[in-house]
Amino acid sequence: MQRQVQDTEQDAGFTLIEVMVVVAIIGILVAVAVPQYQDYIARSRIVEGMNLASSAKLAVTEAFASRGTVAMDDATQGSFTFVPTRSVKLIEVTPSGMIAIDFQNNVAPSGKNSLHLVPTNEPDANIPKLIDLSKPEGATWAGGWSCRSPETNLLPQLLPSECRMVK
Repeated sequence: MQRQVQDTEQDAGFTLIEVMVVVAIIGILVAVAVPQYQDYIARSRIVEGMNLASSAKLAVTEAFASRGTVAMDDATQGSFTFVPTRSVKLIEVTPSGMIAIDFQNNVAPSGKNSLHLVPTNEPDANIPKLIDLSKPEGATWAGGWSCRSPETNLLPQLLPSECRMVK
């Protein structure tokens, strides 16, 4: 009877091979999961920038409604304020009414960290026709916005799905 107790006590632990297999499996899972998690965090920061730009979109829309086709950077001056965050470096309105969102280097590498929101009458088009709100042809703008702009230089995997151009 005593011999049976000793046999079961020896079989209760893990062998070195079993532990090494478990560690290898965990290592593989981490190697796959960490980059995906980092992209997920970066995409959430991109969406934060788009949300912060909503006040700039409102300022451009109101300036266009009240003044018509004018240089939007001048027309919206003082209409909205932006304070840099840990994710978003700068939000500015261009003369054409396009809104440029520049992200910090912790979101995207320098030189590949800009997203542009453009006024368009075709916000759902794959490549929307941009409207310059500072020129007479901009007078037909219906108030639509698109984040599918050729000016955007963010890495494709960081763009929200509605901002990706389908090829």
